[in-house]
Amino acid sequence: MEFWRVCNWHPDAHTASTIGHPLYRWPRQGAGRIDDPDHEYLVLYLADTQEGAVAEAFGGYASWTQDIFVPPPGAPAGTVKALVRFTGEPDILDLDDPFTLQEWSLRPSSVVARNRPSTQQWSRAMYDAGLHAGISWWSFYEPRWVSSGLWNIDALTIAQPPELLSLEHDSVRDAASWIKRVIIKPASK
Repeated sequence: MEFWRVCNWHPDAHTASTIGHPLYRWPRQGAGRIDDPDHEYLVLYLADTQEGAVAEAFGGYASWTQDIFVPPPGAPAGTVKALVRFTGEPDILDLDDPFTLQEWSLRPSSVVARNRPSTQQWSRAMYDAGLHAGISWWSFYEPRWVSSGLWNIDALTIAQPPELLSLEHDSVRDAASWIKRVIIKPASK
């Protein structure tokens, strides 16, 4: 399987526990769809396409400017927004499968809802079952894209070096086109 992620990448980060590594998971989680508000596990969010990863990272902004690529406060100097490709075969529970939904007593609207207490509750039950490395569902931005959240990342391998993102990057332009976002380039001097 192939996965994509937009991350805050630093070239000197060599372990997954180091800020800036492509597999780093920020410890202050709790607001994401399948995060654990009790902080007993962390989630790494991924997409099945480059465009899906970009849309998930920046889709909340109506206009995309160079500012969307600014790393968060607390990131080490030299950190950049990058696109990373992973490969691996983690055992992922597919919430786009009607039998899986039936097994877990979920409706599609329960999966796609932006009701974090509800989504975190059923995802916690799935985590507690101990049968899967994570969960996948359809992207809010484009149903043909698959979003995944993994609480066990052992089966992932970084497939190629991270690619620096910019407004000119093909995946950024393609994602903006798919989800109808406006790219505003800096004025020429």
